[in-house]
Amino acid sequence: WRMHAQLDDVAWFREIPTCKVRGPDGYLYEPVWINPADAERLGVKTGDIIKVYNERGTVLAGAYVTNRVMPGVVSIDHGARADIISIDPLIDRGGAINLISPKEEGKTAALMVVSGFLVAVEKANLEELREKHPEAFEKPYDLNVGLYYDTYVEHNK
Repeated sequence: WRMHAQLDDVAWFREIPTCKVRGPDGYLYEPVWINPADAERLGVKTGDIIKVYNERGTVLAGAYVTNRVMPGVVSIDHGARADIISIDPLIDRGGAINLISPKEEGKTAALMVVSGFLVAVEKANLEELREKHPEAFEKPYDLNVGLYYDTYVEHNK
């Protein structure tokens, strides 16, 4: 329902249950679909915030527990607007999964191969992240549509 990060802030999309997951902090997290067996093993329920990570970085997402994905697999749509918490190590709050996808080109086309790649998941500790990166959690934010334009565009003053 969106084209890359365009339309990520359309208010009426929030009526779609799988569009975003509102975290305990009020933030609208990109949903990551996770199988009930995996969720139980990880102590995760729908609405919990989890870390999706690999050697390239970490993306925070809201858990959506469903049988629509196989055990051992998670699914997160690409195209969410980035909301970087930290550059080193890379941590994104916006759910921009492209940040941790492989950068290599495909064998037959000069395009990234992003239909699947290895990640690990675990429940996130938002309080720990807030203590470590307070400025990232103090950005102006609209509870219905997300980040304000000023939070990701630098202006000359």
